[in-house]
Amino acid sequence: MSGSIIPHFTAFRNKGTSMSSNDTNQQEEITKIQNRFRDEMESFLSGYAENEKPRILLAGATGCGKSTLCNLVFNREVCPSGPGTPVTHGVQKISRTEIPVIVYDSEGYETGARFSDRRDAGEAAGQKYCDLIMNAVEQERIDLVWYCISAPGGRVTDVDVSLIKQFRSLKKPVAAVLTQIDVATEEDCDELKRIISSEVDGPDPEESRKISIFESSTDAGIPVPQGLNELYGWSLDHLEEARRNAFIISCRRGFDEKSRIARNWVSAAATAAGSAACSPIPFSDAAVITPIQLTLFAKILTLWNMADFEKVLGTGVVEIVMPVIGKSLAGNLMKLLPGAGSVIGSIVNAGVASSLTFVTGMTLSKSCQLLNEKLLEGSLTATTFREIFSSDAMKSCAEKFVQEYRNSHGAISGEQEQ
Repeated sequence: MSGSIIPHFTAFRNKGTSMSSNDTNQQEEITKIQNRFRDEMESFLSGYAENEKPRILLAGATGCGKSTLCNLVFNREVCPSGPGTPVTHGVQKISRTEIPVIVYDSEGYETGARFSDRRDAGEAAGQKYCDLIMNAVEQERIDLVWYCISAPGGRVTDVDVSLIKQFRSLKKPVAAVLTQIDVATEEDCDELKRIISSEVDGPDPEESRKISIFESSTDAGIPVPQGLNELYGWSLDHLEEARRNAFIISCRRGFDEKSRIARNWVSAAATAAGSAACSPIPFSDAAVITPIQLTLFAKILTLWNMADFEKVLGTGVVEIVMPVIGKSLAGNLMKLLPGAGSVIGSIVNAGVASSLTFVTGMTLSKSCQLLNEKLLEGSLTATTFREIFSSDAMKSCAEKFVQEYRNSHGAISGEQEQ
């Protein structure tokens, strides 16, 4: 295979042994492959064109928690404290290269503003907010609207009702979200839902036309039947197919969807590796790392938002993960896959290349999922991180995927002769 980067992983063979005269060169090779890996992750994200990124508009009154809701849904900071790029007066476009989603955060309106209030040289304050929001909708290709109403405020204004109706008239999927419910009573929330449904849907609406209403709280201990997970699912259902993957990648939730995407990528890479199998394995404890696998691993780490863990843990993800894949996991796989062990130092056949790619890819994805679960549980530490990506933990995980591969593909090439 042209462009193979296998030789770079010789640097991991003697890690932990005495320093050699080639130590400096080995460290340079390690740095080179780590940089190349990071470049691959950045290239994958930058590959999302503007029209492939979902565009979400946040609307509602001033101080109702629009930015907070956004960060809660994505479970990471999408809306920073600073302003984004102005699209029109009062609407900021927030776009970050490491998160393939575009958010439009409106400044909101004062809850006292009504269409009868005369301000700003005679222009109705409520009407002014509606105009600037709808102007942004016309200028930008908005996919979804999350319309926020503060639960403790206890009010659904005519501005709220007018805007929601206008979004719906334009066939824009809009969800009403009661925010800050941790400081509101259940009775208040139920009454707000009743008012929203009554004002927006009218009497006896068709089931398919009923407004979707969700609730959000910064207190994870409050049970919410229609909460953030349900808003995430609603949003995913209302996005066009071309923009769903970008939305899933942007969120630190929806683990079933992330796992499904990872499996599709791994299966495709395994097939490609099998078709291109022509690389020698020069040493028994090194991974069969090729451009196909490098790209796959980078995409998996990006899918599971692993770059964010460097901020949380203060440790380099690539620096920990790559040696485990390159040496410990691959070395164990040589023992788990007799077909791999039989071709050390010779040519990798299609079955071995495909199985190695499948098992390493699925093991990496599962390990990343476990790490994200620990983060959401609040039990993540640097020690936990290293335990999940330890040689023993990944070997145990890999054994399950070796058996899965055998069950779906039959004996791996080379095993029949064992």
